[in-house]
Amino acid sequence: MKGRWIYVAAASLSGILTVFLKPAVFIFIMIIAAILLYKRNILTQKQSGLLLIIFLFFLIRSVIAEDHNVTRLAGDETLFEVRIKEAVRIDGDQLTVLVETVSNERLMAKYKIKSEKEEKILSSYLRVGLTCKVNGNLQPPPTATNPNAFSYKEYLDHNKIFWILEIKQLFLSDCNYRENSLPLLLLKIRETGTNYLLKHFPEKTASIAVALIFGDRDFIDHDILESYQRLGIIHLLAISGLHVGMLAGMFFLAGIRAGITREKMTSALILILPGYALITGAAPSVIRAVFMMLLVLFARKLKSTVLIIDVFSIVFIIYLFISPYILFNAGFQLSFAVSLSLILSAPLILKRFSSPIAIILAVSFICQIAALPILLWHFFEVSIISVFANLIFVPMFSTLVLPAILILFLLHLLIGGKAGFLLIPFDKFINLIDYIAEKLSGIPHTSLVLGRPSVLALLLYVFLIPAFFALWETAKGKKPFLLSCSLPLFAVMIHFFTTAISPNGEVTFIDVGQGDSILVKLPYGKGNYLIDTGGTVRFQTEEWKMRSDPYEAGKDTVVPFLKSKGISTIDKLILTHGDMDHIGGAAAVIEEIRVKAVMLPIASDISEFEQEVIYKAKKSNSIVLFSKAGDRWTEEEGFFQILSPSEGIKTERNDGSIVLYAKLGGLSWLFTGDLEAEGEKRLVQSYPNLKIDVLKAGHHGSKTSSTDLFLSSIEPQIAIISAGKNNRYGHPHTNVISRLHSRNIRILRTDEHGAVTYIFKGNSGTFYVQLP
Repeated sequence: MKGRWIYVAAASLSGILTVFLKPAVFIFIMIIAAILLYKRNILTQKQSGLLLIIFLFFLIRSVIAEDHNVTRLAGDETLFEVRIKEAVRIDGDQLTVLVETVSNERLMAKYKIKSEKEEKILSSYLRVGLTCKVNGNLQPPPTATNPNAFSYKEYLDHNKIFWILEIKQLFLSDCNYRENSLPLLLLKIRETGTNYLLKHFPEKTASIAVALIFGDRDFIDHDILESYQRLGIIHLLAISGLHVGMLAGMFFLAGIRAGITREKMTSALILILPGYALITGAAPSVIRAVFMMLLVLFARKLKSTVLIIDVFSIVFIIYLFISPYILFNAGFQLSFAVSLSLILSAPLILKRFSSPIAIILAVSFICQIAALPILLWHFFEVSIISVFANLIFVPMFSTLVLPAILILFLLHLLIGGKAGFLLIPFDKFINLIDYIAEKLSGIPHTSLVLGRPSVLALLLYVFLIPAFFALWETAKGKKPFLLSCSLPLFAVMIHFFTTAISPNGEVTFIDVGQGDSILVKLPYGKGNYLIDTGGTVRFQTEEWKMRSDPYEAGKDTVVPFLKSKGISTIDKLILTHGDMDHIGGAAAVIEEIRVKAVMLPIASDISEFEQEVIYKAKKSNSIVLFSKAGDRWTEEEGFFQILSPSEGIKTERNDGSIVLYAKLGGLSWLFTGDLEAEGEKRLVQSYPNLKIDVLKAGHHGSKTSSTDLFLSSIEPQIAIISAGKNNRYGHPHTNVISRLHSRNIRILRTDEHGAVTYIFKGNSGTFYVQLP
């Protein structure tokens, strides 16, 4: 089977995909592939038959994994004895920690800290391995309430976690250590090492050091992480083969210099590397690098030669067998896809280059192309300047940052504060790197937003990217290379046309919690309108309670949703009025998405929030328009008209909301912002013959909106209410629900149904909800 293990890996992957994705096509493809490999004399008949057996074996393994991936708890338990499995995270007044019950069921535990004194006690007392008694309630993890959004429930399910434990009481007096095992000892070393760095190193250097030594990026500033993500160099902040190789090399050379034989050092590495994987958090990239190195060391110890592609394939097969659900992990996908592309293509491609700069560019380009479909599936965009950013940052990290951090950490452990003077210039260097990353990531139009690929686009990527690498390997000269580049470019173009220039139109009421945000996407890319952006209303609180990166509707919900749809330009950002829950996310939208025009209601007074939005809009070269009743525009099959506010009439802010009438997809729509009874009455008087099909209920279903007079006049068939689940205002009010029900108006609610979407083509369409 030498050189054939890659086919076994493919058969294993197909078996798992057949179960998890449940398409019969995988079985068909596997049988055809085995026949073709046999017919072309790549595999013998016996080997082809073996592939089919392996396919069935992994299919059965996945069925077993699926059957066993269930909770053993009823959900009504309240008293628990749990063991802390990972380092406790304290962010403001929120404590989060992974725990395990005595029956070995893992839970994600959360606790709201009551005082600053308690926060200090918990942060110093709670450690990995501690067993405590707690009182609390089990809650199912929240699922995604918007299309293409990250599903926390699925993420936890894939990690065999089925409940969130909301701790009400934590009995510290009953906490004790009951287990002493090697894995627990290694986890304690990780926790102790992390705390040591955070205590003794400058803040920015400490956060980078924790990421590169112990594999934990949680301490890096969120803005810095975003900068690295935009540049396509986030992999530099994760432990990979480079880190493992460098550490193993340093350890090996140190042993040789100390007079230890090569054989003994090889044996020592074989014993130490698995422990190192645990200390660094056992991320997929670390597991891959560590166990590939282990297989190579074993082969060397046995004086046997082994192909690197076989080593890669064997690690892949074993990993999938032990943990089939790891297939859904983005880190696993990126690590193995990029490594495979380098192993298969790099030997033939890179030998053509002699310049170190050319080699770095070629490696970066190979990695970027290999990662393209995975990045687009999970993050909806890719950096255009990633290859050049890697040219700048990879040498800095591999030759300066990583070695320096390892040396500084070891020196500080050996001589303590005496090494502190070395940290000052290094911290300035780290600050300089972060500054360069922030400035480069801030350059406009350096990201290509394509959205989540369709099944067709995904299949094209899967087939055309390997074909591109195969052609590049045989290409001689620039012209054949450029021709081979047309293959991934073709996949990108198809992806673009299936998202940005779709023949279907869309109206989506995005679930932003307690707020409004509505996307109107016209067919064939004729226009993208966003009505409000949601926003998080913040209340004054003590400083110690504040979160490091609090949830913000625009940044965390609206922008990712827009990018998932392949939207990089908003033609009109219509902000109905100045309340925070309607315009709070506008700043993030303007910063991340190109906005051609911002529309605000004409009003005598402008709120502080509106002034901030106007400033950001003008800074981003967006046109700022103040709209009034009578403004209208037509775009292909869509008609839009502003019905309110009227010029010269002074109203309360809610009744001064922009009210937009639209005809789309064969339906008439009325978007009312926070319009209340007085505004509704004025609207009926101004437009007595107004009839609509779909009403966006005013003010989130407040009892002061959607009055009998208004509903009787406009006669809607469907009412859509945008409100937060279990919100403090009691929206929507029971009186409003009763008024709608009494008229047989169909009600769709974001707090119950998640995002509400109307997909249309021509004059016909269908409503969909995110939650059943």
